[in-house]
Parts: sequence; structure tokens; C-alpha cells
Amino acid sequence: MTSIPENKRVLVIDDNRGIHEDFRKVLGDSGDSVSLDAAEAALFGEPTTTPKRKTFQLEYASQGLEGVEKIQSALAAGRPFAMAFVDVRMPPGIDGIETTVKIWEAAPDTQIVICTAYSDYSWDEMVGKVGYSDRLVLLKKPFDNVEVLQLACALTEKWRLRQESQLKLEHLERMVNARTAELRSTVDLLQQSLTNYKRTEQRLRRSEERFRLITENAADLIIVVDGTGRPQYLSPSVGHALGYQTEELLRGSLFSLVHPEDRSETVDILKSALRQSTDQVLEYRLQHKQGYWRKFEAHASVVRESETTTTNLVIVGRDITERDRAEKENFRLAIQLQRAGDSGNLAALAAALATELGPLLESVQEKVRFSEDAARQLQPLLRAEKELLAAAIAQQLTPELLARATAADRATDVDYLTAEVPKALAECQTHIDRIADILADLQANPAT
Repeated sequence: MTSIPENKRVLVIDDNRGIHEDFRKVLGDSGDSVSLDAAEAALFGEPTTTPKRKTFQLEYASQGLEGVEKIQSALAAGRPFAMAFVDVRMPPGIDGIETTVKIWEAAPDTQIVICTAYSDYSWDEMVGKVGYSDRLVLLKKPFDNVEVLQLACALTEKWRLRQESQLKLEHLERMVNARTAELRSTVDLLQQSLTNYKRTEQRLRRSEERFRLITENAADLIIVVDGTGRPQYLSPSVGHALGYQTEELLRGSLFSLVHPEDRSETVDILKSALRQSTDQVLEYRLQHKQGYWRKFEAHASVVRESETTTTNLVIVGRDITERDRAEKENFRLAIQLQRAGDSGNLAALAAALATELGPLLESVQEKVRFSEDAARQLQPLLRAEKELLAAAIAQQLTPELLARATAADRATDVDYLTAEVPKALAECQTHIDRIADILADLQANPAT
């Protein structure tokens, strides 16, 4: 940053022309010191080494308003005065105190020395008119030349330092503004990034919620295992199908539940899927917590996490126990029907049909009765909730309505019914499909 050059411009405002000359002798370049040095050298034959006295560029005004005009003109021309010596008494015009006030209105940085030989104003009165200021100095007449020179040197340098400090302050302010603008821009970018992050987070939450709803309500078994076979995620349907709590299954290895006859082949297929990164289809049996076996058909796919090198297997399985049993029963029944038809033994055929259809029909009847009973249990709760909803819409909720709805809810095991009724209906449908298959086989292979 550029430094402010020295300013030696001094204005003397005094109605006494003799005072102007006195200031010129003290502060101006009169040439007297050069003449004295030359005379001393001629007399003694040796040059003197007196240091050169500092001089100033002086201008003069005889009245206060004239001085104010010079201050204004110099400022407009870009050549301001650093300081001014101002006499107090300057009749018939304004006095020095009023002149000082007007100078500071035009050029606030001007250093002022009030020169007075009278007690026209006390210090308190001066302060009352111009206020406390470090730009104001009082000089009593008759003044000492050295004191005048010291004041001129000190106050012009003070003016320069003040200008330099203001320049530095302006530079600093520009730097602060620039930095503030940069910070504001950075904050705006951060806010935009935060907004984008929140939007991304919301999308991820929605995706996770959709995934959760899909997996938690899926009939198929969804299993995620790592390379060692340790489960990382199990859908609720896994626990329902095998009779375990999810926490129990997560603590162990699912491979321990695979039927011993299927375990080796299952492990080999899954390892092949990991090595070749190809999808695999497999069948295996898993042991229910109560000890019996259920058969599953599954599709295994490799999934790699983008941020790590971790590789997992996603296994989507479907319980085909009933289908497998039905296929085997169909085959056995077909053999029986064939034998009965070949022998013409209608009694044997009827017995075979009774053996096959009886348990199925009995199970269907049982499940239908259970579903009817569940519907009757749910009716009071549904009516209470309907009344409650109508009252809420009409803004006519009453404690009695809330009490009835609460009582109906407590009297009904909704969680149990909503979980078991779909299972019962699904089993009914399975048995009905089985009966239809038997009848279709009978129709296709009538006894002769």
C-alpha cells in the first residue's frame, strides 16, 4: 500500500501582517542561515556544519472567512493544508474559534493552532464551542520560535499519519468487504449444499421407507448374507416362515438350518455366485424351530456396495413346501387312480378320494370358521372407528365416543387377527387349488 507523502502546506490566518512575516521567518525558507554560514566561513576560514532547518510552504489570510475560502479551494484542487495557525482576534470578521469551526466543516482533518495574547476565551469556553479534539492546540503570544517550529513539524506529521491511517483503514475495510463477500458466497454455497444434502437425505429416507415397506410386507423371504454366510438383513417373513425371532436368526448362521442333504450343494451354488458374480437359482430345505422341514426355491444375486469392497448375497426365496407336497400327492393319487381304474375297483377309488379330499375339506372348513369368527370380532371395532371418524369430520368428538372406541380396541386383538386371517385364507386357497387339481386329474383319467 502507498504511503502518504509529507505535506508542508501551512496556512496562517491573522489580521496582523507583521505576524505573517514572523511566521515566514520561523517556518519559511528565508536564506538567512545560508548567509550566516558564508560569513562565518569567510571570518574563521572553516565551513560550518549547521544542520539545514526544516521549512514549510506558507500561505496567508487576513480574515477568518478568507482563510476558510483558502482551505476550501486548496481541498478542491487536491492540495489540502495540513495545518493552520489561527489568531483569535480578527476584527471586523469572525473570530478564530468560529473560523476553526468552519474550517473543520470544510476539512475535518486540518490541524489547528489557536494563537492568542488575550483571555478572550477560557479553555472550557473553547471546548464548549469546538468540542474536545486532538486536532486543536492552544499557543500563547508572544510565542517562542522553537515552539512554533515544533508545532509545525509535529502537526504536519500528525496530519500525514492521520491520512495514512485513514488510507490503511479504507484498504482494510475494502479487504474486509471483499473477504465478507467471499465468506457470504461460501456461506451461500454451503447453504445450497446443505439444501441439496437435505433433499438427497429426504429422497434416501423415502427410498429406505419404500424398501422397508416392500421387505416387511413381502411374502417371499428376503435374506442378505456376507461372504461368510453371516446374515446382514432378514425380512420379517423369514422369522414367520421358520418360527424364529429375527434377533435369534441374526446371532447365528443360516447355513446351520439347511438340511444336511442340501447343505453342500447350497454352499457350492452360493460360492459360485460370489466368484462369478452371476445369478443362481437353487432349492433347499430349512428346519423350522419346531423341528420339521420346509422347502424353498430361491434366487441368489451378488450386490457390491459402491463405497466399499464389501460383497453381499441377496437371496430371495419362496416357500414351496405345499407345492412340493401337492405335486408328490398328485403323483401318488394318479398312481392310485390308475390302479383303481385298471382294476375297476370303484370302492378303492372312492376310498382314495375320501382319503385325499377329506382332510383338505376339513381344513378349509376350519379356516373359514376362523375367518368368520375374526370378522365378527372386528365388526364392533370397525363400527366404533366409523362413528369416531364421522364425529371427527363433523368436529363433534365426545368422551363417550372415545370411550366406546377404546373399549372396542382393547376387546379385539387386531394385531393377531390381521396377521392370522390372511394366512388362513391363503391356506384355504391352497387346499381349494389342491382339490381342484385332484378333480382335474380324476376327470382326465376316469375309471373304466
